[in-house]
Amino acid sequence: MNKLQLFQGTDRGYELDQTLTRAQGATMLLRLFGWETAANAQELSSPFTDVPAAHWAAKSVGFAFSKALVHGVSDVHFAPDASVTGEQFLALTLRALGYAEAEPQTASELAATSELLSASEAQLIAQGTAFRRDEMVAVAYRAIQTKLKGSTRTLLQKLVEDDKAVSAEAAVASGLYKAPGSDPMDQIEAAIRDALK
Repeated sequence: MNKLQLFQGTDRGYELDQTLTRAQGATMLLRLFGWETAANAQELSSPFTDVPAAHWAAKSVGFAFSKALVHGVSDVHFAPDASVTGEQFLALTLRALGYAEAEPQTASELAATSELLSASEAQLIAQGTAFRRDEMVAVAYRAIQTKLKGSTRTLLQKLVEDDKAVSAEAAVASGLYKAPGSDPMDQIEAAIRDALK
């Protein structure tokens, strides 16, 4: 995830054993889906009183809220330093994959039907008492290999081919991505499509 530039540590390393806060979850989600640059470029402010403009995650929270990816704990509070639950992070991830209907209480079932996680993996994450950074990385790693809702393409394909948020070289090196045309069968299928036109 780090080599794909989709996960960064802190000044103290990756801190994989630490719980993930709601502000960190929103920020990580934007990085994972290639929206971090867009969030930083826009002048969106957070609608929450506990995430003022000076807060380090204000732009991320504001952008994620504008995309209907995150909700507050109330109309005016986001609780940025509160721990995010596994159910909440699954719902955020699923919303970003195109499942606008994802809510924490149904996230584990939807994670399984969308093939983001197996049913047992989703249940384990949803029932966990604390959601740690290492679990977030595991969900994110699976998310980049998951097909977007209503699409035959994975999130990683979109990040490489459309958004240019991940370099094709890094994606190929990860073993999770094959460049279009690199598979001889792709070339045969393209030739057949051309012949049938």
